[in-house]
Amino acid sequence: MTAPPAAPDPAAPAAAVAQALADTQRELRRLQRLFRCAFEHQFQFMALLDAQGRVVDYNEQFAPGARLPRDAVLGQRFWETPWFRDQPELVAQWPARLTAAHGQTRPVIHHDRFTSPDGELRWAEASVLALRDETGGLEGYVVQGTDTTEARRAEAQRAAAEQQLRDAQRLHAIGTLAGGIAHDFNNILGAIRGNLVLALDALPADHPARTPLDQIERASVRGRALVRQVLAFSRQEPGELRIEPLQPLVEETVALLRPTLPAAVRLDTMLAPATVWARVNAAQMHQVLVNLITNARQALPASGGEIEVGLGRLPDGQGHLWVRDTGIGMDEATRRRVFEPFFTTKAMDEGTGLGLSVVHGIVMAHHGSVQVDSTPGEGTTVHVRLPAARRSGLDDDARPPTDTPSTPAPSSVGCGRRVLVLDDDEVMLALSAQLLKRSGFSVSAFLQPEQALAALTAGDAPFDAVVSDLDMPRLNGLEVIRRLRQHPPEQAVVLTSGLIDDAVRAQAAALKVHSVLHKEDLHEGLVGAVVAALDAARPPPRPEAAGVSPPAPAS
Repeated sequence: MTAPPAAPDPAAPAAAVAQALADTQRELRRLQRLFRCAFEHQFQFMALLDAQGRVVDYNEQFAPGARLPRDAVLGQRFWETPWFRDQPELVAQWPARLTAAHGQTRPVIHHDRFTSPDGELRWAEASVLALRDETGGLEGYVVQGTDTTEARRAEAQRAAAEQQLRDAQRLHAIGTLAGGIAHDFNNILGAIRGNLVLALDALPADHPARTPLDQIERASVRGRALVRQVLAFSRQEPGELRIEPLQPLVEETVALLRPTLPAAVRLDTMLAPATVWARVNAAQMHQVLVNLITNARQALPASGGEIEVGLGRLPDGQGHLWVRDTGIGMDEATRRRVFEPFFTTKAMDEGTGLGLSVVHGIVMAHHGSVQVDSTPGEGTTVHVRLPAARRSGLDDDARPPTDTPSTPAPSSVGCGRRVLVLDDDEVMLALSAQLLKRSGFSVSAFLQPEQALAALTAGDAPFDAVVSDLDMPRLNGLEVIRRLRQHPPEQAVVLTSGLIDDAVRAQAAALKVHSVLHKEDLHEGLVGAVVAALDAARPPPRPEAAGVSPPAPAS
């Protein structure tokens, strides 16, 4: 006989339901922990908004370190939270952004400014995505994004560095071009000025042609000054540097310029009581000051104003020179371009646009820096900072040959001594020969370096001196002199060029060149340079000739 089935346990379904409910709650809590962990610790900031744009929740990235109280954010419309307290234009835009996101299935991207909990203005790339229920109805929005402030700063720094590189390359290219043009123009200018002097010497004092020739002479002097500014801009080295006190240089320049200023312009100095030393080329720093003061004068209104030239020493030892004016000032766009060559805000007949570019080139070559502070209507101050220098070692610098000053040139000074002149420019060659001949020299002139070398090594009566151009095709002047030095005797040598820098002087010194002369100064300095070179190259007299018996040979 079969036993009847057991009666169902009424507690079993309830236990299964309870277990299932417990498992579901446990899984829900696990999912909530996972969501909260992902929500709080993702690298982007995130905020959940309801359908009206009020903040329901936000993660740690929105308020790092919990420095922003949650009750100042939760329940607030997103655009009314502290993140946008300094951005009224964005407050006006955010409702329209939510509306736009409502009509999209993809996130809508924006680039925004926002105020951090620390009060710093920062940038972010943010997206807005509409959240929908099962039926497609709007439930709210999720806003998430990334702080892009540091990336923007890095990009701005990279762009600035690239712009500085482009500016430096452009200035270098312009400087090279300017140097080449100035070199060629110096040849032309030297020929004009030299022949002008010869023409004036040939005319009586009351000749009517002297007046226009004098005007040409004045114009040529202005042309020489302009070329020297171009050369100063193009030069990569500052010339011979010596440790100099800057106070006398400032005082001399101000004393020179003060009488040239209108009565309505006041020029004052503010000089440190202690001596400020710097390693400078005094002539070029004088030019820096002249350019800065002239520029300041041109910035003043017609009614006049004040210019202050100051000098002091910074805490790090740098020499600090400044020129301040009470002129019209500059806006940011103009200030960014003030060092560009040929950039000027002046009328065509009031400036060349080279003044500040020359200043910049000279100061950079001195390993210094230039800064311009200016505000429209409030004047301008140009700060020049020069590296610290100590007085010790003032006279220790080796000095290459310097430009020879002009000396009087009487017609008998040459005494028939033989001079070889080499220049590939026919006009300059003829001018040099004529200047030397009228001073009593016997001159042989050559256009080709090879012909000049052949004459120098021919074995005939030796030349007493050689005058050679630097820049020539095939063989430049330095190479000619190098080959010349391989054959005795050693003649006096003068090197001429339209462009002379420290590298040229150093090479000339190594080849025992006695004088280096600028082409534009040929008419003033050639004869004096040859005479000085002859004196320097003359061997010392033998003891017998001086009436002194030679020492007896050692036994």
